[in-house]
Amino acid sequence: MTHASQFENESKLSVWYYGKNKEVLGKAVMHLTAVEISLDVDADRDGIVEKNNPNKSSWKWGPNGHGAILLVNCDSERTYVKRLDSEQDCITSVSDLKDMAPMVLRTRGPAKLPDGYKLTMHISQGDAENVRVFRRRKSDSNFFGKDYPLVLSSQILSQELPYTGGVAEMKFYVEGLRFADKDFDGLISIHLSLLEPICEGIPERPIFTDKVVFRVAPWIMTPNTLKPLEVFVCSTSDNSKFLKGMRNLVAKSGYKLKICSENMNRGDRWIQDELEFGYIDSPHHRFPVVLDSPRDGSLMDFPFNELLGPDFGYVTRVAHHKDVSSLDSFGNLEVSPPVTVNGKYYPLGRIIIGVAFPTATKGRNMTKVVQDFLWAQKVQEPIALFSDWLEVGHVDEFMTFVPAPDRKGFRLLLASPDAAYKLFRGLQADGHGQAQLFDGRPVCLIIVTLEIYHFILKIQSVQFFQKSCIDWNRDVLKRELGLDDEDIIDLPILFKLVNNKDEYRALAFYPDMVNMIVLGKNLGIPKPFGPKVNGCCALEAEMCSLMEGLGLRCTFIDDFASYHKLLGEVHCGSNVLREPFDFRWWNLEL
Repeated sequence: MTHASQFENESKLSVWYYGKNKEVLGKAVMHLTAVEISLDVDADRDGIVEKNNPNKSSWKWGPNGHGAILLVNCDSERTYVKRLDSEQDCITSVSDLKDMAPMVLRTRGPAKLPDGYKLTMHISQGDAENVRVFRRRKSDSNFFGKDYPLVLSSQILSQELPYTGGVAEMKFYVEGLRFADKDFDGLISIHLSLLEPICEGIPERPIFTDKVVFRVAPWIMTPNTLKPLEVFVCSTSDNSKFLKGMRNLVAKSGYKLKICSENMNRGDRWIQDELEFGYIDSPHHRFPVVLDSPRDGSLMDFPFNELLGPDFGYVTRVAHHKDVSSLDSFGNLEVSPPVTVNGKYYPLGRIIIGVAFPTATKGRNMTKVVQDFLWAQKVQEPIALFSDWLEVGHVDEFMTFVPAPDRKGFRLLLASPDAAYKLFRGLQADGHGQAQLFDGRPVCLIIVTLEIYHFILKIQSVQFFQKSCIDWNRDVLKRELGLDDEDIIDLPILFKLVNNKDEYRALAFYPDMVNMIVLGKNLGIPKPFGPKVNGCCALEAEMCSLMEGLGLRCTFIDDFASYHKLLGEVHCGSNVLREPFDFRWWNLEL
């Protein structure tokens, strides 16, 4: 008969052997080493690192999905001599920790491991380019970074961890270094192993392994239907009328206005083309991130120098200079509100870019590095429209979205030469054929009348721009966004042909009203200077009639000399930082 002693410690068990008469026949001491080890993350996405979640080693989309989430640490805690935090050699402040994903090593076992046994954390060479891991420890140093030594990086693929014995927790902070892209699917695995020695000269073998998986949070764009937070415009030597109109509009709407001074913009007024606002999100933290375009005009330093900061991130994609065209400016990058297409829900909308016509043998396209980046984010599947028919080549020259109280919650606004033709022909039939466009504009040497323009319009706009360009894009948008004709409003916009090096493309004939800024229910629209009927601009009256039915208020901003004549409009000269979606991207069904 045997009996285990009731007196035991964490590493020994005494066993007594008894005879029939309960005499002691002998005793033995068994040396046991039982270690409980768990590498833990927030696999259920509730902001708390739970213990040994069974789904921590894989990643699944959807509201019932699982897997931890990692932010790219692309902001800068420093406000002077800025660098991305992910490019710093160490953690320099407590605030930087919230940009990282927490990870915990939980152990329970003897005071120490048997001789030769050790715990190691390791990552693959491929993942090492995309992540760093820091460990929390107490030190006597006055330097904050010493409290968070680097554990894993591109230079450290494996590192032994201290084993403290008993019941213990060791905290780690995981930092994303790169967004998903063509060569990186956004998934990262971190491994933990308990190694057993074999003999001298032979590598240890793992007797226990654990694994956790993260997905890097995508960069997400924000559509016009989300609430504005701050409006950005540039001040130049010639845009005082534009600035006055924008100040009044933003003040009336109740939002913040940031004016980029001339010594900052160096004469470059096209702030929409230079950057696109978005954000990144995780259960534990979120912050805005600006995407800097490859355009690199005189505003090229503004996103990094003026926007990057604590909890305001920065990302860019660098193209070969020869590959950059006007289509790489971000007036050519938009995003729809949430839509449902053939039963598939896009709760974060879909990105919209402009490219050359699909069957064209030559033409301008958005550079590949930017397209690859946008596609790799996964959560706002891009749509490509034909924008190369325009001289500038941006999708915001012929389309935008505004909020609506019914149907899908928005309307798509499309430039329509056909609508303009019908409007002008109706005015002419009512006896207003002599009404003048650009009335009183000093930049126009010849006043164009409707009667003269009727012929030009019919040939240049209706037949080519409407049928071959606008209607083609209309069909794509209806198909890819699940829209009906009732979801689309046609705006009376005219285009003219221009010849540039024997290539014919289009420019807006008068200020392009679709190129507007949307601030809640207030619209900042380029003042079109259309024909006046009974003292009122017929184009403004038509625009108000179309928009006021949706509960939207129109403010017309004079951008004629300072933007329209330079081939842009209100939207091109402004930008809006907006609130993020309430919907959390990891709940997408992919």
